[in-house]
Formats: sequence, C-alpha cells, structure tokens
Amino acid sequence: MKKIVSISAFILGLSFILTACHNSNNSGLAKTHEYNLKRKCPSTLVMKAGETLVFRAPENPSTGFQWQTMQPTKLFTTEEIYTAKAEIKSEDKQELNAEGERIFRFTALKAGYEIIDLASVRQANSSRETDNIWQCHVRIS
Repeated sequence: MKKIVSISAFILGLSFILTACHNSNNSGLAKTHEYNLKRKCPSTLVMKAGETLVFRAPENPSTGFQWQTMQPTKLFTTEEIYTAKAEIKSEDKQELNAEGERIFRFTALKAGYEIIDLASVRQANSSRETDNIWQCHVRIS
C-alpha cells in the first residue's frame, strides 16, 4: 500500500513539473497582430516591444498601383514582401492582371506612440494618385 501511494505521489509530482515547464516556454513567444483591408486595426493598438504587426493587401503591378509606407517608422523595423499569385512567364514582361499580395511586417523596437500610414499609390508623372489607404495608431509599452 505504501508503495502505491509513493508511486502515485511521484507521478503526480512529475506531472506538475512537466506542466510548469511546458507553460513557461509558451509565455515567451512574441505576439503577432494580423490585419488586412477587411480586418481593420483598432482605434489604438497596444503592443509590447518585440511584437509584430502584419498587414496584407492585394496588389496588381500591371495597374501601376503599389502599396507603400507613406512615412518612415521610428519605433519599428519594417520588412516588405511582394508575392505573385500567378507565375510570370517571362522576366521581361509582366503578365496582365498578375495579381499578388504585398505583406508588411512591423516589429516593435521600443516604447512610444506611432501612426503607421500605408497607401496604394500610383506614381504618375509628378503627382501621386492614391487608390486605398490603411492606417494604424500604435502604442508600444
């Protein structure tokens, strides 16, 4: 009987230790906030340093419009990626209606407040024509 109680206590103690180790590993993961044209940013997004904001938007280079940041960010590192949905057949020609997706990743560096301004812009002559605008007010703690 004492042997069964001792084994049960050992197994119970071991399960508590394993559970504690498992939970502590998950708490260290940085959070990612994902948005697109349909899923808007809240009035003020609260983030911590090290967390990432991701914005995805459809883009078609053949229209001349391209998503871009309207002003450089000071509290974030910015990474911008374009992925084409359809393969382009020739390196010299862009396929008409070759849709893709522009992805922006903003990783918070330090505490502060910043507005992220993105717009789908066509560079025509000397004027900039805007098709779509996305904005996010961010407070980093």
